[in-house]
Amino acid sequence: MEQEEDTRIKPIILIVDDEPSIRMGLSATISRHGYRVITAENGSDAILKAKDNHPDLIVSDIMMPVLNGFDMKKQMGEEPDLASIPFIFLTARTSLDDRLSGLREGADDYVTKPFTPEELIARIEAVLRRVERERERGREIARQDANEEMEKLRSELMKNFRHELRTPLSNVMMSLEMAVNNKFENPDELGEFIRIAHSSGDRLESLVADIILLTDIDQNELNRVRQSIDPELHILQPIKRRLARYESKSLNFIHAISLAEQIKAPRREFMQALVHLADNAFKFSPDGGTVFLKVHSGLNDGTVITIEDTGEGIPAELREKAFERFFQLSQGDAREQQGLGVGLTIARAVFQSLGGEVRILDSIKGCSVQASLPGLRPDDIYYG
Repeated sequence: MEQEEDTRIKPIILIVDDEPSIRMGLSATISRHGYRVITAENGSDAILKAKDNHPDLIVSDIMMPVLNGFDMKKQMGEEPDLASIPFIFLTARTSLDDRLSGLREGADDYVTKPFTPEELIARIEAVLRRVERERERGREIARQDANEEMEKLRSELMKNFRHELRTPLSNVMMSLEMAVNNKFENPDELGEFIRIAHSSGDRLESLVADIILLTDIDQNELNRVRQSIDPELHILQPIKRRLARYESKSLNFIHAISLAEQIKAPRREFMQALVHLADNAFKFSPDGGTVFLKVHSGLNDGTVITIEDTGEGIPAELREKAFERFFQLSQGDAREQQGLGVGLTIARAVFQSLGGEVRILDSIKGCSVQASLPGLRPDDIYYG
């Protein structure tokens, strides 16, 4: 019966010694035990070889010209990619002080000359096992931290879902109950309860639509069939309906649309993406603030859409993080901003699925978000 070939990648050992005969002997000994070996003639050469080969262990002499073993270890300790490589120092110095000096310099082991090949291999194997155990402990700690963070996120997410779904649902049920079970002499009172139910139902519908669209994104099933977009019907009207939610903020909405070519995009997804971009601008604008919408034709029959607000803006270091799903989850009990925190996630996914992009621009004041949509591509499906 044929023995199965060991497909595991063998560790790389870097041997550093200024004596060619010693390098050759160590290389032959270590190679015979299944390790991959590279050699260097001094500390400077070893640093270059380590950067190129990322060894799993370095076996090095201490007394060498150009750069000795201690200085080499110190310099490698200042390099993030090299600092964690374990060291075994080889030396003819046998005093306790010399051994302690080697260990103080960060060596994982210290072997005095002369030594037998069996002793050196045993030391190498012991260091590699110890390093692997430490790495496994580190991985386990990282897994535990990740699990704790995921559990925290899951808890906050469910809390957020409960709040976002329960509040409008309660408003719908309460308003309809009042409308059905009471006789109103004043029709305006009845109309107010119906208006509240309609508004809360609209909010619920938006949340459900977002959940469905997120599922489509996760399953790579986003609709990409393009249709003609009417600026008034498919851009301004949905955005103005969303603006109505912020009536108490007395926002100014200014828009400018200048198109040389008709926009072609999946209508439902396109409207949902744009409404989210506008909603973020409305949400984070101060009372009495202004939101600007600019829509104009771009290169190659494409379209560029820019939405600007006069809020506090997003710091440059958080701009990409703002596109992460549920970015606004952690708001504490105050819940100053409504929503699931998926608006930018959805908008970017929709535009990227069509070959476009959504990004946050540099701006002197407030936040400026730009969505770019290319024109029809040869493989796009389109119907009016």
